Amino acid sequence: MQHQVLPLSLRMAGTMLSMMSRPFPGVTARLFYRLYCTPPAGKLRATHEQLRDEAIRQPLRVSSYPFDDTPLQITTYRWGNTGPKVLLLHGWGGSPFHFKQLITALLANGYQVVTYDAPAHGHSGGKRTNLVQWMHVLEQVMKQEGELHAIVGHSFGALNAALTLSRKDVSVPKLVLLGAALSAPVFFDEALRLFRIHPVVMPKLMTLIRQRLREDLSEMDLHRYINGIKAGSIWIAYDTTDTLAKSTEIDDYLQLYPAIQSLRITGDGHFRIMRHEAVLAGILTFLAA
Repeated sequence: MQHQVLPLSLRMAGTMLSMMSRPFPGVTARLFYRLYCTPPAGKLRATHEQLRDEAIRQPLRVSSYPFDDTPLQITTYRWGNTGPKVLLLHGWGGSPFHFKQLITALLANGYQVVTYDAPAHGHSGGKRTNLVQWMHVLEQVMKQEGELHAIVGHSFGALNAALTLSRKDVSVPKLVLLGAALSAPVFFDEALRLFRIHPVVMPKLMTLIRQRLREDLSEMDLHRYINGIKAGSIWIAYDTTDTLAKSTEIDDYLQLYPAIQSLRITGDGHFRIMRHEAVLAGILTFLAA
């Protein structure tokens, strides 16, 4: 994440939080938490809207958290009704339709595709969301969908998939990670440094997360689950020019988890990797193996 790619409103909020952080760490932690639980609004392109209109769209009612049975409506989309089923998970501020090229390729190769708007995204319910909720929703979706051939996740969706498969009572034969985030604690650390927020805020933030989400932030890190992701096989694609999912961190992670197959590319960054020809071909080959 870099200043030049951030919206002006977010940069201004960061400046305010930086000024407040040392004298008011508790207030800063609460404002920062609220900011980072509020995904940015997205706008679909005409081609994405067409893809959406071709899908079977259905509401799915789930509970909001493991500790909160408040109903939450998730909007699901599916294409095809025969063949192995592949579940797609978009990233933070993203959309299922950003997988347009992959959806087209999967359908052409005999797969059926299912996906959904994450909480507080698209047509799903909620105004704010977080990784704890994403994991809980994914667990429920997997149990309701039944047998899956594979899950494909991008960015935050990839982290969600891997953590859910590590920490929940679910499994999948094949897992594909694209431009994967590896660690929620690292993400928060980098965001605090980016906004020049004083380090005294981080302990306050971790306490706040434990209080509100009943989870320890340090547990939401894939390094804690080496060889523990419940997938029959795992394939990851990443880009050396990605400034959000850093290739050096993924390189190090792969050294620790040698069972993961990988494709390392250069030049497409964090988002275009989803439609890179070699990545699409790699996914199809991995799913067919």
